[in-house]
Amino acid sequence: MGLEDLAMFRTVPGCVVFYPSDVVSAERALELAANYRGMTYTRTTRAETEVMYGPDEVFEIGKGKIVRQSVGDKLTVVAAGITLHETLKAADILAGEGM
Repeated sequence: MGLEDLAMFRTVPGCVVFYPSDVVSAERALELAANYRGMTYTRTTRAETEVMYGPDEVFEIGKGKIVRQSVGDKLTVVAAGITLHETLKAADILAGEGM
């Protein structure tokens, strides 16, 4: 999957890029985009994904969410959209191997 579209729109001054990970974040992204005074770009995913966030989750432009963390963390991974789901699967596999 290419990321050229995200990279291109990030270069547009004042443009906000949304890449929601589930149906809840997609709905919130639509609300934020509708109320933003400027250009926005939303990339969506065709695949049906697991719901990650509760119905009352609050999202803000320019702020991320910590989806998983533990006391012994030694690595930070930043992901969005479908890549968040793939990253969590990889983390589960690595945890199963003792990493």
